[in-house]
Amino acid sequence: MPQKKPSGFDDVRERLRLAWVFPVICGVALAVILTLYLAPSKYFTADVLAVLLLIVVLGMLGFLRSGLGDGCKPLAPLLAMLVYVAILAFTNGTEQAAQSYIKELAFGFIPFLLLYVIFRNQPQTNIATLTLVVFLLPGVVHLAFMYLDIFMAIQKGDIPFLSSSRQGFLEYVKNAPRVGRRYLSWALLHLLCAGWLTAWHFRHTALKYLGLGLTGLSILSLALLDARAAYASVGIGALILILAIGPSKSWQKLKPYLPRGRGRLLLACFFIVVAGLGYNAGKSRWVAMSYSLEAAAHDVFDSDVELSQRPFVNEAFWNAPIEDIGKCYLEGHFRCKVDQSAYLRVAWVLSGMKSLTTHPFGIGYSDAYLGHLWGVAGEPGKFQRGDSFLVEHVVSFGVFSLLFYALLIWGVLHSMRRALQAGYASVTLVTLGGLIVVCAGRGLVDVFSEGLWRYFMALLGMYYGLLQSARPANTQ
Repeated sequence: MPQKKPSGFDDVRERLRLAWVFPVICGVALAVILTLYLAPSKYFTADVLAVLLLIVVLGMLGFLRSGLGDGCKPLAPLLAMLVYVAILAFTNGTEQAAQSYIKELAFGFIPFLLLYVIFRNQPQTNIATLTLVVFLLPGVVHLAFMYLDIFMAIQKGDIPFLSSSRQGFLEYVKNAPRVGRRYLSWALLHLLCAGWLTAWHFRHTALKYLGLGLTGLSILSLALLDARAAYASVGIGALILILAIGPSKSWQKLKPYLPRGRGRLLLACFFIVVAGLGYNAGKSRWVAMSYSLEAAAHDVFDSDVELSQRPFVNEAFWNAPIEDIGKCYLEGHFRCKVDQSAYLRVAWVLSGMKSLTTHPFGIGYSDAYLGHLWGVAGEPGKFQRGDSFLVEHVVSFGVFSLLFYALLIWGVLHSMRRALQAGYASVTLVTLGGLIVVCAGRGLVDVFSEGLWRYFMALLGMYYGLLQSARPANTQ
């Protein structure tokens, strides 16, 4: 039978899909969505834009051609998580509280499917343009606002550069950015990858140096923020990635990109500057780090103080005014000797993991999950929740939550390893997979909420879309 001649609309649609204009337009739209996800309280607007763009793209491609069904397969661990949360809520009577968690998790499917469909259906000639636009714009926007906020804070006199000998020269700079260090540090990691991909993709010397400059500037900016959760997530993510790929293979893949000769000396000098900058941006916290970790472990496992009065439970302890700060530091009182953030984060993680021995299947989700665990739910002056994705899930849902999220990340690592072995893993794919693993490492020490969760899901969709577009036809 003769093939059906494509209609005029189909022809226009195909031309638009293959033209360079399409990846640029899509890239700008996706970049706007990711920029909004990386700004607190802007995620609802990004959700609306994502839904509208998904409808448009599906209308152009058609449901069957879009591959949307295949895109749901990597989400199987999260779908299983939804079922488990619903069952647990029904059995322990926490249905109303669990609805908010289920809603939050499910909304992350929107950016995942959007990014998956767009990247899966792009010709390989468009992938580089689309990827660079999506990576560059959000990072550059947030970087520009960061330094604008710092400049304005200096003008207003809100950043004192000389304070006490316990504090670094740049200790107050991190409080200037309007979006906060949590969101901004994610955006800077995003920009770091953007700079690296720019340097790798372009052969023109000026553009290559521009990419390297963006990479270096993002690293210096991270050091200026004293974003220790970001540092920890990079270390954890890098370790997981190396173990998954294999130490020797990881070194073989990385070695060609390392500088030689004078380049190594310049790189070493650069990281010395970064270390000095990071130390001066958080001197008081780095000095107190060791003691804070030891104190957290002691108070969780060996303290004789009543649980409700321990510092990691008693919020009122930290909010009480200090009459004489100088005397507090001089005499080494606990409030002034410890780094509050490091102490609380570590104590909450240890307390949460300890709960697995008594509540292996979790206690059910609520906004006061730590309060329920410690028996102080609803009491004024007590911590009710913490800043840790890991603790929230371990306490609320137990070992099954660890299993489901581990399977989600394992899917990324396993597919990346297979792609490397088969020879179709691009630098872009590996970079994106590495960023996803770093974000997963962030969940061990920080919280995924609202826009940050959607951003993480968007990265997953982008990764699997790239994977499907690059995979040879006989392996799909």
